[in-house]
Amino acid sequence: MNVDATSWHGGAVWTHRSDAVLAVAVWTERRPGYGEDAEPLFAHHLPTAQGITGVFDGAAGAGASAAYEPGDGTVRNGAWVGSRTARAAVESWFRGHVERGTAPDTESLRRRADEFLTSMRPSSRSKVVGTVRKDLPTTMAVAQYELRQGQAHCRALWAGDSRVYALTPRAGLQALTRDHTAETDALEQLRRDPPMTNLLSAGRPFDVDVNTLTVGLPCVLVTATDGFFGYVPAPAYFEWHLLDTLGQAHDEGNWGLLLARRVMGYTADDASLSVVALGFHDFAHLRESFSVRANDVHIKYVAAGPPSDHDPEAVRAWQTETWHAYRELYEKRMPAYTEVRA
Repeated sequence: MNVDATSWHGGAVWTHRSDAVLAVAVWTERRPGYGEDAEPLFAHHLPTAQGITGVFDGAAGAGASAAYEPGDGTVRNGAWVGSRTARAAVESWFRGHVERGTAPDTESLRRRADEFLTSMRPSSRSKVVGTVRKDLPTTMAVAQYELRQGQAHCRALWAGDSRVYALTPRAGLQALTRDHTAETDALEQLRRDPPMTNLLSAGRPFDVDVNTLTVGLPCVLVTATDGFFGYVPAPAYFEWHLLDTLGQAHDEGNWGLLLARRVMGYTADDASLSVVALGFHDFAHLRESFSVRANDVHIKYVAAGPPSDHDPEAVRAWQTETWHAYRELYEKRMPAYTEVRA
């Protein structure tokens, strides 16, 4: 699979283009060299028209202790190691199923992630115990798909608060996952940043949730960590950032660079994102397909802008009104709430 890359100190953009498949991945670090998001994952198997894309965000609070010393004087914490180990586990899981010709399943993914994380678990354990401390904790948000008969047969697989979305010209951005957090309303999450109730880790039980669905082609699948969507003034703004930069871009590489520049201007976290456009003729077709939707999002949710920060009540009222108008389509494909282990 041919991949083009552009990198700088603290970030990178990758792109891929093949028949009816176009992919863009963006990765940025708040502290260059110590980012706890793994590089985004994308793999597509041309003979079987199967692919996978995903993001992984190491949980710094639960995994702040040292876990790895590469020998150059740096020390990596458990969040850094956990996200990269989970990425390797998911790629291994997908490639194994493709090579064997078997259907990927959720339980085998959970086992593979558990095996990889357990094998990388630090040999020395802290005396700190309880529910806060976890070894190699990380989120995971993965979209696994197969293209058949003009449709993308998708499975969103996740643990934690990273997300999978479908993006279509008619419905816009729709969440395919429901965060494993104490609060799952997207606006309340922006306001309160609730704790996670489930994430991957070594040596502790965890769940991998799944949402299986079919999306008509052409469509776009998006996976993102909270660095992209958790620092916007209202939930609709993440879609606006995607579509506004798409409309300005002259090709997929330029789109990735514009997205990187945009997110670095507003986030307070590491940020990673992977976008896979399926069924479009080329980048110009992708860009033109979303021009009407981009205009609608701008008029309905962005043009007026949020009120002044000096009036918190006005800001809250604007957020609530904007979210009320945006929410129905955004949540239409979101799975129902299910309790997962803490």
